[in-house]
Amino acid sequence: MNNEKIIDIGTQIVSKILDFPIPELYIIEQSKLPNKEITGIYSFGENEIIFNEEWVNRSQWIEVIITVFHEMRHAYQGYCIRTKNRESAETIKAWESEINCYIMPSGKNNGIDDKSYLTQEIEIDAIAFAHWIVKKEFDLKTVIPDLIKKKVNEKIKTFEIIGITQINL
Repeated sequence: MNNEKIIDIGTQIVSKILDFPIPELYIIEQSKLPNKEITGIYSFGENEIIFNEEWVNRSQWIEVIITVFHEMRHAYQGYCIRTKNRESAETIKAWESEINCYIMPSGKNNGIDDKSYLTQEIEIDAIAFAHWIVKKEFDLKTVIPDLIKKKVNEKIKTFEIIGITQINL
């Protein structure tokens, strides 16, 4: 199965689990992205997920599906902000505030240079969701940056408590 199909399947999984519509999806040349380390990016303003074509073509399926789950969680965050439902008013307000002052990754792909990016609540939520779904659906453990491991694991517990439905693939 090619990675474009993985993107399609991954978006469908999250759409079913979280019960919200799939945003527009695009695969574009790496040179058109803000930095070469970006694998995928969700545009809150345009409600679209854009994937790095070169990265999609060279990556293992598991890396692609993790990125899809992560970006789809951002799409869910955007959906909650636009519709003002699904999550608490406090959560929606925090997400909206961070989106309005969003900090992009540095492009250096390390915890030191990306501390401000990684510690945003919307990133912790998306990272936790992606790692939780990969464990739940594929029984695979993934790497969580040490800098945010405690917060991510706390967030994962909230997904387990609310009991998001498992999708059989």
